[in-house]
Amino acid sequence: MVIVLNGSERRKHSDYFDQLFRLRHQIFVKQRGWPLPSVNSFEIDQYDTEDAVYFLDLDRDGAIQGTVRMTPTVKSSLLADYFPHLVENGQAPRSPHIYEATRYIVLPSYKTREALRSAKARLLTVLVEWCLSKRLSHLQAVIDSVALSSFVEITPRTTPLGLSHPYGGGRATPGGGECLAFRWPISLEVLEDVRAYGVLEGQPPRFADFDRVSRHASATQLH
Repeated sequence: MVIVLNGSERRKHSDYFDQLFRLRHQIFVKQRGWPLPSVNSFEIDQYDTEDAVYFLDLDRDGAIQGTVRMTPTVKSSLLADYFPHLVENGQAPRSPHIYEATRYIVLPSYKTREALRSAKARLLTVLVEWCLSKRLSHLQAVIDSVALSSFVEITPRTTPLGLSHPYGGGRATPGGGECLAFRWPISLEVLEDVRAYGVLEGQPPRFADFDRVSRHASATQLH
């Protein structure tokens, strides 16, 4: 089950946020070796503000098995602040109609290709539905260049904003890696692509229930 929490709810839902920040520390700091700010095994950065929106895919025990953070680019944009050179098509990296996805993690309980596709689609379906409900025009992200093909597989409407460029990496990328930025248009066609990727066709939209889920998440049995 995917729930959506606002950054302003960090104190109200501290159990979920504590689990989230610990998971991010485990994945990005310990496993990937990124030199990110962390305290007491929590990875929290300058984009974890009250304006951030968090999508959490929870298993039956309430453990996070997938997550992504969305931020309004007019205030919080990794692309605009640190990687503006990745935009080579003349488009502005900030817009009130564009949100940015960061800290994307998918860890399905079963390590099969089908389970991974389903987990990605489950999380990203709710993400796109939320973007549609907010009348956004695009979402954008900075990714490792090798991951581009996986996003194109999800939807062929994935559009790079420029070529790959090097960045300084952690232990997995001695001397640096390659990254690029892309955008998805927010449309029903992209939503259909994501659902088809995870074999989720025919399921009704779920973004109408976001406010109810967010208000009652800590007191509701998760399925």
